Amino acid sequence: MKTKLSGKFWLVLTVFSLMGQVAWVVENMYFNVFIYNMFKASATDIANMVAASAVAATLTTVFMGALSDRVGKRKVFICGGYILWGVSILAFSLVNVDFLSRFVPVVQAASVGISLTIILDCVMTFFGSTANDAAFNAWLTDSTDPTNRGAAEGINAMMPLVAILVVFGSFMAFDLTKSASWTVIFTAIGVLTLAVGIMGCFVIRENASIKPSDTGYFQNIFYGFRLSTVCKNAKLYKYLGIFVVFNIAIQIFMPYLIIYYEKTLGMADYVLIMAPAIIIASVVTAFWGRFYDKHGFLKSALISMAWLIAGFVMLYLFVSKLLVFVGSLFMMCGYLSGMAVFGAVIRDKTPEGKSGRLQGIRIFAQVLLPGVIGPYIGKTVLRDAEILINNDGTESFLPNRNIFLAALVVAVIVVLLIMLFRGKKPPRTRVLTTPFEKDLTDTPLSDYPRPQLVRDSYLCLNGKWDFKVENGNQTEYGGEILVPFPVESKLSGIGKTFPKDSLYVYTRRFTLPDNFRRDRVILHFGAVDQEAQIYINGSFVGGNIGGYTPFQFDITDYLNEKDNIIRVEATDFLDTSLPYGKQTEKRGGMWYTRVSGIWQTVWLESVPEKYIEKIKCENTVDSVTITTVGGENDKVLTIATPSGEKEYSYSGDSIKIDIQNPVCWTPENPYIYHFKINCGNDTVNSYFALRTISTEKRGDKTFITLNGKPYFFNGLLDQGYFSDGIFLPATYEGYKNDILTAKKLGFNMLRKHIKIEPQMFYYYCDIYGMVVFQDAVNNGRYSFLYDTALPTVGFKSLKKSAPKKCRERFLECAKDMIELLYNHPSVCYYTIFNEGWGQHDGAAVYEKLKALDSSRIYDTASGWFREAKSDVLSEHVYFKPIKLTPDPERPLILSEFGGYCYKTRENSFNQDKTFGYKKCATAEIFERDLKALYSTQVLPAIKQGLNAAVLTQLSDVEDETNGLITYDRQIVKLSENSLAAEFRAIKEAFEKSTV
Repeated sequence: MKTKLSGKFWLVLTVFSLMGQVAWVVENMYFNVFIYNMFKASATDIANMVAASAVAATLTTVFMGALSDRVGKRKVFICGGYILWGVSILAFSLVNVDFLSRFVPVVQAASVGISLTIILDCVMTFFGSTANDAAFNAWLTDSTDPTNRGAAEGINAMMPLVAILVVFGSFMAFDLTKSASWTVIFTAIGVLTLAVGIMGCFVIRENASIKPSDTGYFQNIFYGFRLSTVCKNAKLYKYLGIFVVFNIAIQIFMPYLIIYYEKTLGMADYVLIMAPAIIIASVVTAFWGRFYDKHGFLKSALISMAWLIAGFVMLYLFVSKLLVFVGSLFMMCGYLSGMAVFGAVIRDKTPEGKSGRLQGIRIFAQVLLPGVIGPYIGKTVLRDAEILINNDGTESFLPNRNIFLAALVVAVIVVLLIMLFRGKKPPRTRVLTTPFEKDLTDTPLSDYPRPQLVRDSYLCLNGKWDFKVENGNQTEYGGEILVPFPVESKLSGIGKTFPKDSLYVYTRRFTLPDNFRRDRVILHFGAVDQEAQIYINGSFVGGNIGGYTPFQFDITDYLNEKDNIIRVEATDFLDTSLPYGKQTEKRGGMWYTRVSGIWQTVWLESVPEKYIEKIKCENTVDSVTITTVGGENDKVLTIATPSGEKEYSYSGDSIKIDIQNPVCWTPENPYIYHFKINCGNDTVNSYFALRTISTEKRGDKTFITLNGKPYFFNGLLDQGYFSDGIFLPATYEGYKNDILTAKKLGFNMLRKHIKIEPQMFYYYCDIYGMVVFQDAVNNGRYSFLYDTALPTVGFKSLKKSAPKKCRERFLECAKDMIELLYNHPSVCYYTIFNEGWGQHDGAAVYEKLKALDSSRIYDTASGWFREAKSDVLSEHVYFKPIKLTPDPERPLILSEFGGYCYKTRENSFNQDKTFGYKKCATAEIFERDLKALYSTQVLPAIKQGLNAAVLTQLSDVEDETNGLITYDRQIVKLSENSLAAEFRAIKEAFEKSTV
């Protein structure tokens, strides 16, 4: 909804912008005439004056803009600045040869006058820049928003033209070769400027939303020059960079423009010629801001530059009054509309509350660099200008048309920069709905979230929470969020991405049910990305850094009897020293939308003073050892077996049970043994399976064995992304659907790709029989060239390291993952590093993780950069035939291949772009090519010892349409029997190769 601006706002904008521009027009367009006529200044003198003024304006704006932000005030700087600005203009009435000759010899009066003019110009600029550039421009940004900023900027940008018209019209009454005329001019403008400053004390309204900055003054001064600020506001600085070049084009000719009209072209009546052009350009510019509001930067800027370039061409080619008028009209329209467009886009990209401290950067772009570079370019192209001998014997130069040719060249560069740096048109994306959304409840994903340690005490805190996003002292968003869906997801109710330095604040009231509270109350979080600080009833409970694994706090001592408030403060800087998987700030291709904040279940349980904290199940094919942490010493274990329940009483932490008539877990028969432990006042339920996974040499090859037999793992890459919840399905049926669909298509394994899921996913894999090859979550920097492009074409030499913090945090997350998943029988295999992403010290990391859990297979380097210590030899093959080199000591794993795309547009997220490794136009071609891939590529590799194959991939993800299921889970692209014959042939060939 468009914000309406008050009448008083428009009054202040019009009066202050006009008076400020009148003063600037006199300085920028007539000071050169003043020292040219009064003191016979050269092109170098004029260039020096413009440069000195530019430096003064810039330094003033930097220091005073920062001070304005520091004190959180604009009005005092505007009004006080205008008053002193007027006084300083009055001082120029004394700068003339007659007055100066009282103090210096007449022959030196001219040079002293030039020097004094430059000095007083800098003083005047200090007060003017304080009032106008630092404070008034910041006030204008503070008082507008993106819905009305173009309209306001149109008026603001029009004022230089109106000011030119006012000044031109007023100056017609004066002979500018006479010092008396200048005395009257400076007196009149000084008094008017002073009067406007006094008026402002009564009409300017301070913006209540602007508060004193909480950072130091010198921090504010240098804020805009820091690399971190540039990186954080890259678009702002991109536009500022182009703005610099735009203003250089203007400053090449502007200091010499009036002299060119009056002296070179001999147009003594140039004001009458220019007035209509200025009036028309003023009207155009007044509406151009509204054009920007409607059509955006690119279209508005290119039209403005077309006008400007047309004007330069005509002013270079023609000297007749009519054509000079037309050229001047185009030039003025282009100049002022361009100022409006750049001014609006720069204000749009200026972070809220920081406009004062960033005015210095704006003035660098608008004044300093152009004011130094532009006039010197103009001086350079005028080095061969015609010289006139004045009546008093002094010399004057005549500017020529080359100033417009030079400006034209620079203007063309501006157009090229606009086109080069234009933002890519965002691809059309479709909001996709999964079948599971229809079953979404007010308390989503409320199933008991820890299936391997279940007790009857459970209070789910998922649901609507109050939510706000803060940046600095400003609230960027306020409302509600549906926990546990991540902020960026549709299901959260927000569905947008905020800046990396945002603080996400969640709050919720809760009351413990009657008879819920035992001795202690534990608050659990499934996962919060990346950092979290937890408060109960205003007291800090604890924090967590990570993003992928659970954490909990004992909050008993912080609770009230009835009403309680939980507050979670989360931040996600996308810190690459922390594991981040495929999250990225700018999604696209094989990198996906980031997630932030709470993204797994939040819940409470109440436990006795002594309670079982953890359970560890270590099994063979016919026995299990169950170890508990915490609880009373005496325990009773009850196990459900096919022949009935069996009860075991024991003391201590561990018990080993030999299972009679054991049933081993396999994907074909995922048998689970359920058990219960009674421990004092605590009772927990859990399960285990009898399953072993190891490697064994058979003949001249080594294989992975499941329960002592070689087993072919036929798998799919599983990213675990959903179109509505990103990291989560709308209901846990989403996980079940993925797992069961993969099984129906003939697959027995999912490679969970650099993401750790909620435990419910692994529970479904356990009970439905789906082997999991689990990836550790990568951290560290990624290089497309080094980590992907070069290895893909055969350059696979690893020379990588990682900072100490990255190494420590990667290992910490990997250890947490192994502890979390230890009891899940479906988890048979860990990938430590994928394609070199963050890969470091492979042998040492392998040893440390293997020591934590030696019952799984470890793939140290999936993809290319081989490590000496790894249980398997793991290869990725895309874009070329599958040719594997056997290793007699290690099983051969094809851990990624395929990536064939078939896009069903109505079920695809990105309507314009498709990412994958081979595009198939129809479902029939997709099925045909996959069948050929398995029969002609995978099947022959069995003879080389291939033990597992992971097809890319289970489902489409954002730009990627190389899944067997669409991103919205609405369509399965293959029938259940599509690959049945190929899979039978592979299984038979594998069984023969292991004999």
